[in-house]
Amino acid sequence: MNTLEAKPTIQEIQLLYVPKEITQDIDSADNIASFDYYSGVRYCELLGISQCGNFNQVSDGTGFIVCCGDVMVKVKQTDYPDIKRRVF
Repeated sequence: MNTLEAKPTIQEIQLLYVPKEITQDIDSADNIASFDYYSGVRYCELLGISQCGNFNQVSDGTGFIVCCGDVMVKVKQTDYPDIKRRVF
């Protein structure tokens, strides 16, 4: 990204990077999105979210993890309204 370019908005980022699925935790109501590796890394990079090794950091929205080749990151319940949540 050119330093003269404006940073994309969250809405623009969400149009470019769409998760494969979103899982909603039945107890905490957290929404965890699973992205393909490269698009997920870019999504997190644009939002300033860094990779972590602890799922608690994913749950509190401060990090993402890579699991089985997917990037898992917390999203808001209102993000990606057209994707049906898998309740777990």
